[in-house]
Amino acid sequence: MSLALQIGTALGFVLVTLPVYWVAARVSLRTSAPTIWLRRLLITLIPAGALAYLLSRFAGTGEVAQQAVTILFPAAIPTAVTATVGDVAAQFTLFLSAACMTLAAYAVTVPAIRETREIDLSTWTAIRRVGRFALVLTGFLTILFVPFERIVMGENLGFTPVTLILVIFAFPFVTPALLRVFRSVREPTHEERDRLKSLCERAGLDVDGVWILTDADETLEIHLRGLPGRRHLYISVFGLERFDDEALGAVLAANVGGIAHHYRAIKLYPLFGFLIVGIATFAWGSALWYAIMIGSALIGWLPVLWAARQAVRRGDDYAADQVGAATVADAFERMATEQNVDIPSGGVGTIFKSRPPLQDRIDRLRERNK
Repeated sequence: MSLALQIGTALGFVLVTLPVYWVAARVSLRTSAPTIWLRRLLITLIPAGALAYLLSRFAGTGEVAQQAVTILFPAAIPTAVTATVGDVAAQFTLFLSAACMTLAAYAVTVPAIRETREIDLSTWTAIRRVGRFALVLTGFLTILFVPFERIVMGENLGFTPVTLILVIFAFPFVTPALLRVFRSVREPTHEERDRLKSLCERAGLDVDGVWILTDADETLEIHLRGLPGRRHLYISVFGLERFDDEALGAVLAANVGGIAHHYRAIKLYPLFGFLIVGIATFAWGSALWYAIMIGSALIGWLPVLWAARQAVRRGDDYAADQVGAATVADAFERMATEQNVDIPSGGVGTIFKSRPPLQDRIDRLRERNK
């Protein structure tokens, strides 16, 4: 593939997506709920990144990187080593190319995000933060994709479902470490540690480690990762600085409730199961069974989303039992106000979401407090 085709493909993607995302971001600002529409716009960057990857692959970007690495290696290096390093270089280049093209589309949305959130966030700062995440994600996907592709494309296709099961099994063990790799974190100060210890006790949470997210100074973020007994708590600087103990403890309790009622497991593991069954059907089954499996998954996904929403509601009930329903409702409203985020209410589209609308959760807590 020629270099001109690769450059032309990248420029074509950028020249099309930049005005589209700029216009969409400006239109979002004119809606009644700009933060919701901007969030939806940012979600579309995922399929846009996938399209950028496919275009880069079609243009031969990976092949060029693979050939360059092969040429640089001495003839004495075993062919198997050269082939492996070439595959790694090809996939890393493809993922990095897709990340750069997607990052360009994200950049034109930053002014709209800054305006609607009323935050002092420069475009360069936003790009640097997201770019760091994209670079680490590129390396992570490369490490996962190269051996997986070799299994799928080789003679050992039947081992692919087993490999995927092993990866999924290891997922809960590595997520605390992965979050520290993907994000910018630091250890809490002595005062912060004492404060968070008190909040955890109030929320009924026992953690093995606490980390402060230093790259989240405009949003409230609380993440609980790890297995029971080995939980790690990640909390943003914004949350510590802008929320008092009552509000922060209530939001933390709601997160603990979600963990206690397996919200993440309900949301993620059916997807993992779909991937395993799909690959197993592709490896061992027929086209008919593959079609049946896809149809069953599409029909069965709505009950999964319903179960996830119920888990969120039970998590809110857990938080209400710990700190009071009114306190949790006030904390949710404070969370939206501090971040200048719209509070969405319910509608028909709720059945396609894994979380109930925030306004519905607040109303439900207010009703419970009567």
